[in-house]
Amino acid sequence: MRWVLLVLKLLGLALLLGAAAAVWLAFAPAGDASPHPFNHDRNAVWLEHRWLERGHPGAEMEELFSSLSRRGITYAFPHLIPFNSAGRLPLHNREQMRALLAVARRVAPEVKVLPWVGGLRSGWRRARSGTIDLDDMGQRQRMVAECRGLVDEGFDGIHLDVEPVDDGNDEFLSLLQALRTAVGSKALLSISAIRPGPFRLLFAPNLFWTPDYYGRVGALADQVVVMAYDTGLPTSALYRRYLAYAARSVTEEMLRSNARARVLVGIPTYDESGFMHRAGVETPENALLGVVAGLRGVGGGGTFEGVAIYAEWTTDESEWRTYERLWRGRAD
Repeated sequence: MRWVLLVLKLLGLALLLGAAAAVWLAFAPAGDASPHPFNHDRNAVWLEHRWLERGHPGAEMEELFSSLSRRGITYAFPHLIPFNSAGRLPLHNREQMRALLAVARRVAPEVKVLPWVGGLRSGWRRARSGTIDLDDMGQRQRMVAECRGLVDEGFDGIHLDVEPVDDGNDEFLSLLQALRTAVGSKALLSISAIRPGPFRLLFAPNLFWTPDYYGRVGALADQVVVMAYDTGLPTSALYRRYLAYAARSVTEEMLRSNARARVLVGIPTYDESGFMHRAGVETPENALLGVVAGLRGVGGGGTFEGVAIYAEWTTDESEWRTYERLWRGRAD
């Protein structure tokens, strides 16, 4: 009987310690606000569809690229349009595409413009049905041809965002391999990457990508942009700790596997709240403080490139000031 009581006491102690550790992780201070060397003004931003959808006055486009250049943005991802079920890009405004590129080249020649293409996978339950079937080789080939056409138009590469992609998906790697060949060595292949995790969840394989899969993706892409949001985490401290893990683990994996890809970490600025995104938790401040903490001591040697703002159209002036202060080290 004594040993039963002893086991129960030990179990109770373990539960108590586990609960205390969980509370500490959830609420103890986290993040790093000290000056840091990690910003090299090679940051990115996602732009809304309107920049490639309809004509804009030249002055408006000039102001856009002037502001991006002032804010240390090197990569702009203007949303183009999702691929349809045939693997084609529906009709879009090529005249505006060329006009936007011309302004970018003149006003901010250092900014790389990569159209944001992709879409939802078919069969994935969301508010709207998806159009991409990664198992369809014919569709993948047509997607690749469309991307090659965009590079031929003068874009600096492609930013591919297909969601969700489950950890270990070989068809997605086949798509990247074909794109790598098609766009050529001078164009950039950039991808939006699912948030990282230490292991694959069997009941939700598209929630995280494991380090091994990041390494396989990074061997084919020039740039992985970690979508480090929609985590469902309930407290600021937990989110900062997760961002530290994301920045550190992906950078270290690219170094370990000697991958070609450079790493950017997505910083959320959108305000909608729901089960997976709490606007008061997943803030630019919490994200940036976490990224800085995660990069301390990593020694990325250029593997880590910067942060990516999601998104330009949801970022207000106070959030830009937070970015300037915490990331670029510039006073308000």
